[in-house]
Parts: sequence; structure tokens; C-alpha cells
Amino acid sequence: MTRFKILLFSLSSCIGSLFAQQMKEPAETIETNKILTIQSIILDEERQLYVSLPAGYDTITSELPVVYVLDAEYKFDIAQSIQSYFSITTKIPPYILIGIANPSQEARQRNYLPKSYGGEAHNFLRFLEEEVFSFAEQSFKANEVRYLAGHSHGGVFAIYSLLNNSELFGGYIAIDPSLKHIYNERDTLLNQDLSEKKLYLASSDVAYGYLEDIAADMQADFAVFKNHLYQTKEKNNLTFEIDHINDDHGNSYIQGFSRGLRYIFSWRFK
Repeated sequence: MTRFKILLFSLSSCIGSLFAQQMKEPAETIETNKILTIQSIILDEERQLYVSLPAGYDTITSELPVVYVLDAEYKFDIAQSIQSYFSITTKIPPYILIGIANPSQEARQRNYLPKSYGGEAHNFLRFLEEEVFSFAEQSFKANEVRYLAGHSHGGVFAIYSLLNNSELFGGYIAIDPSLKHIYNERDTLLNQDLSEKKLYLASSDVAYGYLEDIAADMQADFAVFKNHLYQTKEKNNLTFEIDHINDDHGNSYIQGFSRGLRYIFSWRFK
């Protein structure tokens, strides 16, 4: 019995030591809760940007990539917590996290959904390109390496951005989007050169809070778009990962953002 206790203690000490070696000491606390307001000429309204800077930001001399998160008013805290955790436990490089908040539910639908859904996503894309990027790159140590993360309607916008102006972002995280009207057999957008782009695309079990027929439609439309991706892969050379999260639509963001972030940064995805 005594020998067993000694072995158990030695094993626990060994595991603890290995974990400690893997952990990185953060240089300093991540700066959080910076909320800035900009006046958009394109959208004709004020928009709030949530900003989180990586640990050691003041001592970093190089410019950093930026991860843009949609629906910041209720998803930014999750994204920032994952950023903070990864800064300690992984080798993901430091990045600036910028969340874009919606002033209203109506604005969210208008901004994220393309014309085929009855929205004005083209204007929101212009807002990002002409106003947000320049603001971020003038205000922070931000380079032109950008990533976009969206869930649900935000995921629709991420796919829309990839298909309609792929030069704006290097990587896309699209979590559980409804893709019914995003692409059809006549489209050629997936035939364009996407060889330097990465896409993490995840579905969920959808069910919670949705009627069964709506959930079934979302999953069927996701499968159709997934097939388009595989059919056009040799033409566009897009690097992508199709994932499924065993959770409902709302909760899929937590795992989806974590896994998507690791995928676009090529760190321990599988």
C-alpha cells in the first residue's frame, strides 16, 4: 500500500511538472474592456468596437494580425476569454482581437445578410474595408493580416465575404450558418483562386429553440454547400476544414471559435 502511494505521488508530480513546462508565463495581463465608438459614414450610424490587446502588447515591436469578431455585444467576452486562455496554454502567436457590436437586431440582419437574404451585406463589407481596417491599423500595432469569425448570421457574412471579396481576410471562421441562399449551381464564385485562404466551417445539432423542419433545412443546406466545396476544391485550392459540433445552435459558438482559431493559426487542431 505504501509503495502504491509513493508511485501515485510520483506520477502526479511528474504530470504536474510536464503541465507546468507546457504553460507559458504571460508577460502581463491582457488589456480588456476597451470599447471605442466610431462614426460610420457608409452605414450612417455610430458603431462600437470592442478591443482586446495581447499580453505584453506594450513591449511588442512588430505589427500583429487582427481577429475580427462579429456580434461583439454578446460574443466578445467568450472570444476574449479564449484569447486569454490560449495566450497562456498554447503557442498561438499574439494577435489583436476586435469585436464589432450591433446597435440593434434590425441592423444585425441588415448588415450580415446579403441581398439574396434581403440584407445589405455589401455595405457592411465596405464599412469594414474602408473604415474599420484603417481605424484599427492607425490606432494599434495592426498589420494587414486579418481573420474573420462569425456565428449564425455572422457565419453567413463570413462565407459571403470569402466568396465576394476574399482579399480582405486571410482566414474565416463560420460557425453554424444558414446557407440556403448563399450559393447555387449557377454560381462560379467557388471557382476563383482561393489558394492562400483558410476556412473553418462548422455545423451543429441546431435543435434547441428551433422547429424541427427549420433545423432539418439548415443541416440539409449546410450539406449542399459542403458538397460544393469539395467539388470545386481542385479549382479554387481553398484550404478548409468541415467540422460538426455536438451541441445546439447557440452553444456551438464556444467550441467553434476555439477550434476555428486553432485551425486558422495552424496550432494543434487535430
